[in-house]
Amino acid sequence: MKQKTVVTKGQITRGFRALGLKKGDMIGAHSSLSSFGYVAGGADAVVDAMLETVGETGSVVVPSYSNNRERLQVPPDEKAMGVTWKSRILPFDPKTEACWTGKIPDTFWRRPEALRGAQRLHSLSAIGPHANELIQGWHALRELDGYILLLGVTLRYCSSMHLAEEHVRLPRYIREKATLPAELRRKYPPDQWEVGYGPYPDFQLMEGPCQDTAIMKLTRTGEAVVRLVRLRELINLYAEYLRRCPEAFYHGCVPAE
Repeated sequence: MKQKTVVTKGQITRGFRALGLKKGDMIGAHSSLSSFGYVAGGADAVVDAMLETVGETGSVVVPSYSNNRERLQVPPDEKAMGVTWKSRILPFDPKTEACWTGKIPDTFWRRPEALRGAQRLHSLSAIGPHANELIQGWHALRELDGYILLLGVTLRYCSSMHLAEEHVRLPRYIREKATLPAELRRKYPPDQWEVGYGPYPDFQLMEGPCQDTAIMKLTRTGEAVVRLVRLRELINLYAEYLRRCPEAFYHGCVPAE
């Protein structure tokens, strides 16, 4: 078996600095601990590296999306309507509910100094002087002119990219396929249910444009490729591409002839 590369906190910190991160910066991190190889000190070492890089004047926010769902079987009539899965949303306690977004965020939110949002499914957790703002949603990181830091993962996992949809009115042929029918909205109110329906945008397609326009910087730490992009620039570029060719991102959606 191939021996894993050993990575230290110091190496991770130097990688962050090579990307241009500094004291006072705001970071929103998506991550895969295993992508580095073997990290000495585990997830705590990565968390410490991020916090030490931004210092006492900077802040870090991570997705601490919760597991409080009860997945239920979809009956044939709903499958015929386009429902792919459905889950009942269970009560959520931000102080005890584990997250499914990886070992690093699940370690991060348990820090005594961390704040965690009360959103029942998509809570954010943050540490730093702007933590109260950042746990309100990804829009706060954009407004603070913060960065998205991708630790061994790609834009496929960058859920903040949904912010671009606020600036683009998608064509009707996409909205119709992506909008839950009124009958099902009444049956499954969004504060009680999460229902899979319609196409999901392919954020991964923005990797090339981000690198071509040089708004994304890359480095390698251990076995992981680490990416950094300013969120505001990412959203603006993605919105531009969405306006230009939205069907490229919503697979299976094509305009009527």
